[in-house]
Parts: sequence; structure tokens; C-alpha cells
Amino acid sequence: MRGSVRTVVSSGVLASVIALLIPAQVVAEESKLEPPSIISVTPGASATVLDVVYAAKVPAPELSGGSPIDYQISVDTVNWYPCPALPTTEGTVVGSLIQGTCPLSSLAPLRSYGVYMRSAQGLASSAVVGPIVATTQPPRDTNPAKPKKLPKNRLWVNAKFIAASNSLGVDGSKVRVGVGVLPKIVFSKKISDKKIVEENLVVSAQLPSGKLVPVVGAWGWINETSAVFRPKKYWPGKSTIRVASSLGRTVLGKSGSKSLIGLARLNTTYTFQTARSLIAKVDGKTKKMKVFVDGVKVQTFKVSLGKDEWETRNGTKVVSTAKEVNKVYRSESLGLTDPEDQYELDAKWNTRLTPTGEFIHAAKWAYGRLGVYNGSHGCTNMFEDDAQWIFDETIPGDVIFYRNTGGTINEPWNGPGGFWNISWNKWLQKSASYSGSANVNTDTNEGSGSLADAKPASA
Repeated sequence: MRGSVRTVVSSGVLASVIALLIPAQVVAEESKLEPPSIISVTPGASATVLDVVYAAKVPAPELSGGSPIDYQISVDTVNWYPCPALPTTEGTVVGSLIQGTCPLSSLAPLRSYGVYMRSAQGLASSAVVGPIVATTQPPRDTNPAKPKKLPKNRLWVNAKFIAASNSLGVDGSKVRVGVGVLPKIVFSKKISDKKIVEENLVVSAQLPSGKLVPVVGAWGWINETSAVFRPKKYWPGKSTIRVASSLGRTVLGKSGSKSLIGLARLNTTYTFQTARSLIAKVDGKTKKMKVFVDGVKVQTFKVSLGKDEWETRNGTKVVSTAKEVNKVYRSESLGLTDPEDQYELDAKWNTRLTPTGEFIHAAKWAYGRLGVYNGSHGCTNMFEDDAQWIFDETIPGDVIFYRNTGGTINEPWNGPGGFWNISWNKWLQKSASYSGSANVNTDTNEGSGSLADAKPASA
């Protein structure tokens, strides 16, 4: 459109645009202005540009009042940048739609953005529309992995996205999950160019405010066909997580003499939602569990953890659907043979944390030691009402973090929280983008043994 402008969002660029930036502290007056409509947001002429096409209705003369109506664009709803007012001619009909463009440039490559727009007149502004989410990408003809003409000698590759891959017992694409969830993508063929895959799976989070932010994290390959995304920190609560895939018609390496090509349907966006953030922190030194919901401490519980030689494991553990109202704990599960060590204990409100047998549960026989000393065989003993609170209030994906237990770190294979206990530097070795090598470390055992030879836990 004649008169369209390229809007630059990086600081120190295009002084004339920056000078027109609407100050965030200005409170817009109430207005009857009608917002523009965002028609499309697509990758632009370079990897740092998004092309935004929008339309607005021609206002009635009495509404404009001689003062021009501006159209503004933003990627964070805080800083607003001007687009040109849509031109009208003498014969333009009031209420008709006029279309324009307002490209955003100087963006970060391979990042998802939420694009917002509004109308403004002086200090008055309309309601905000958006976000329309799009991901910056290099033009297809400039990227060797995205040639205009695909190789003829090829194998098509499909993929399946699993929102809650870490054995939570739920379909993470259908229910809200806790902030310890780990999504996974599984390909139908062994992938030789893992870096290309990672570059074309861009992860962002839409916060409760509506703001879209990139997620700091990395794809870690756990075998030749599967990669798990782990954020550096737990996911934000009450958010929509978006994985923008542009793997369609992309060359993903080779299998023998044939090129691996992603099916066109892999140009899509996978989403899942987190619930409120619930993180419980258990300290073996103080014998207390503190529960934080959305960063605010809501509960403090007295606990008793594993005694000497039966220490509870340290590190992150994640809640799943594995819960039992009533459970019997028997000494035989631990291989105890001494008659003095035999026991059979009925417990209520059992929340499983690991396949090796660590539960959070009520322990009436242990009330005297709760908050005083550790005396279990690895489980977390609690008062009955407290154990029921954990049972009732936690959902799959919620985080229980242990420290100062005297035990080892929870193993990567030991339950839904296992992968969170791989050090960040070691996790990055599983990523082709961060390790700098096509031969990434896919070992998820990390020398920690296996369930078959692991030390069990009990009440």
C-alpha cells in the first residue's frame, strides 16, 4: 500500500519512529474509537521481519473531529509504535474497510511474537486487538534447509507432539498441567540434522497478561527420533505454551542417499496450558514442607523423611495421576528379613513421586517425629489432614523439590521429575544447537543405574 511504513522495534534505530513512541506511563482516555483488524502476520523479507496486514473502517467526520486517527502496533502492549494512517479519498464511503501494511523489523530471528494493534486519537485509544502470533524465519529461498524445489530422492517424515511426556498420566493438550510438565516430539524416522529441527521448533509462553515471551530452554534428544523440551526454569503458571513448528517441507538431513523432508502438516503450532504454579519445597534439615502457589507461600507442613541408610532422594520430583486413598506398606518390599524390622502399615492419602516407591502419605504411627527427626524408609510422612491437602490440591505436573535429605539426587529415569535433575550444562549436551555437535548425548541414564537395581523406598 502506498504510504506503508516499516516499524522498527529495536532501541537506537530510526530516531523518528522512536521519537513518536507512546510513553507507557500515559493513561489512555476512554474512547469510542474502533480498533483496527489484524488480517495477517507472516514472516517478512528477512529473518528479522514480520509483515503485518491490517484494516480499519473509515471513521465518520464527526468522530475524527479534524484530528487524525492513528494506528499503533506493539509486541508487548507496553511500547506502542505508529503505523501510517490509512489514506482516504474524497469518495471514500464512511464505514468501508481500507487495508494497509505495517511491517515490524529489527526483531530477533527464530522467535515467536505476539502482535497487537489499536487506534489512537490524541491521548484516547481504542481497545487492543491481538495477540496474533507469528514466528520470524529466514526466507525459504535463502535457507538451504528450505529450498524452493525439494530433492526428488526423498523420504517424508511425520511427527507426533506429546504435551505431557513425562509419565503424568494425562493428555496435556486437553487439561491444564503443572509447571513441571515436559513436552516431547517424536519423529517417524531417525533424524540426522537435529539442529535444523531445533531451529524450527520455537517455544514461547503467553502469560496471564496476554504478553507473549520467549522461553529460555533447550530441546534435548533422548534417542534418534525423540526430543524433549526443558525450560531452564519451571514453566510460568496460568500460561499458554506455544511450540511453533515450521518443519513442513524442510530438509531434516539424510537417511542414506535420500533426503528427509518434513510433511507439510508439520507447519503448525502445538499448544498446551499450565495451571496455577504449585511448587512445594521440602527441607530435610528443618523437617518442613513449604507450599508456594504462584510464588506465594500458602502452607507449611511438618514432615519426617528417610532415616539413615534409607534417605529420601534430593532434587525435583513431579506429581502424576498415581495416587491412592488407601495403601498398605510392607517391609518385604524393601527386602528386610530381620524380624525386628518387619512391618505392615496402612496409610491414607498416598501421592506417588517415584517408581522406586517414594510417596507422600499420612503416617499416624510417626506423628511424634513429624518436624522433629527423620525416621521413614524414604517416604514423606505427614499428618493426615496435611497429606490429604497434598492429595486433593496437587495436579499432574506439580513440583515437589527436596533438599538437605542426606540422600542422592533423584535419578533421570526415576519418575516424572527425573529429567529436571540432569544438570543444565549436561542437558545442553543433548541439544545440537547448544553442544555444537550433530552427535548429541542421548543417554538419559547419566550413569545412575536403573529401576531394576535401584534402592527402593517405603513408609
